[in-house]
Parts: sequence; structure tokens; C-alpha cells
Amino acid sequence: METYDRAIRDFAAHIGKRDVRTINRKDLENYRCALLDREFKVISIIVYCQAVRLFFRYLEENQIIFENPAAGLPPLRRTTVLQPVPSEEEMQVLLSRPNSATATGIRDRALLETLYSTGLRRQEVLDLKVSSLNLQEGRARVMGKGQKERVVPVGKAALHWLGKYLAEVRTAWSHDKSGDALWLGSYSGRPLSYEALNQILRRYGKGPGIITRIGLHSIRRACATHMLARGASPVAIQALLGHSALKHLSQYLKVTITDLNQAHEKSRVGE
Repeated sequence: METYDRAIRDFAAHIGKRDVRTINRKDLENYRCALLDREFKVISIIVYCQAVRLFFRYLEENQIIFENPAAGLPPLRRTTVLQPVPSEEEMQVLLSRPNSATATGIRDRALLETLYSTGLRRQEVLDLKVSSLNLQEGRARVMGKGQKERVVPVGKAALHWLGKYLAEVRTAWSHDKSGDALWLGSYSGRPLSYEALNQILRRYGKGPGIITRIGLHSIRRACATHMLARGASPVAIQALLGHSALKHLSQYLKVTITDLNQAHEKSRVGE
């Protein structure tokens, strides 16, 4: 029961001040995607969504709402969830959105390029330090899950924008409370917060040219999937993402195999 209470509180925080009578099925689908972007385990998402279903059933039975938006929502199953991956074209649109004529735009471009290049988890990117970077060698030291440190390569585009951000922006924003944190808030000069990161992703993840829902985890999936599609070794991807076993790459491999099947279906090689 405590878990269900926690789930309902989480859902209430997600919808904010909206009246529950205005919530529709699309809102519930977005909430489920938001849980995925927050890197909830599938079993936790199932439990949270079940709590929301029961909540709306209660509202319906007590005539607080006239139509239950959760009634037709297909249940999430542990064996499913091939989440949509942003295409390379969508990622290029995303990366081009920040206004590089502004300091905030330079920071945001550097941040998005770094996420796409490295596939870092949310806490990993927030914990990056200036001293973690070696721009000359194109590498960054990352503290991952279980306090396991790894060194990840950083692509040329990300290195370019990181260098620009460090030289032109971070130096101007930094003060005695900034510490060694790489990413700083534009107004406070303090280390970038969890919510500020989410706002950045929401700001640039909508609009023309982007159909797939953009979140931090979808960028991580895009990094892995696009590298695999271009011939990168699964072992190299495993090391980049900080997975302890190759089995964790199955979701990315399935996506690339699906893409291959679709391409083959269109081309009909041999016919």
C-alpha cells in the first residue's frame, strides 16, 4: 500500500495543478514515458501505472469523473517495451535547436552533444567535473552506478562545443559556489540541477522535425542504437554505457534488427 501511495504522489507531482477531470489517455501515456526517461525499472513502472489505474477507477466509481482515461490503456508487460528511438535526423534537429549566439545556447548545445556522444545516465552527466575532462585526448572520466569509474570517449562535435562552453561561458558564470562542477546554471552559477536538466530536454525536444518523444534515456538509446547501426562493436557499446553484461544491450540490438528487417522489406534484395 505504501508503494501505491508513493506512486499516486508521484503522479500528482507529474500533473501539477491540473484538475484530474481534464486528464486524458495521452497524459497517462506521457506519464509512463516519463517514468522510462527517469530510468525506472519496468516492474516499478508496472506497479506505478497500476496504482494510477486504481486511482482513476476509484474516481469513476465515485462519479468524480465521467470517463476513465485509464480504462483503455494497454498494460505494460515485462517482456515488451521496445521503446521508440529518435532517428539520426531527429537528433540533428535537436542538436541544432539551441541558439549558439547566446551563452545559455552554447551550454545547452555542449550538453546535448555530450549526451548524444557518450550516452551518459542522468546522474552521470550531472556529476561530471571540469577535472573529469581531457579535451586533448577526447575522453572523460565518469562515475557510474555502484561507484564504478570508467573512461568514455567523447566525439569531435561534443569536444568542440565543450571547449567553447568552457572558454566562453563557464568561466563567466563560475563563482566560489560553483566548485568543479562542469554544468552550471545560467543565473545562479551553481551546479546544474536535476529539474534544470529536464527543462532543457523539454525545451528542445518538441517542435517541427521531431516526432519521437525526447528524454534523457531516449538520447542514451539513440547513442547506442546509431553506433550499433554504423558498425560499432557491442562490447564497445557495453563499455561506453557502463553496462555490466552484454545482455543489457538486447533492447538496442532488437531495434537495429527491426530497422534491418524494415530496410530489407523495402529493398527486397534478390527479387
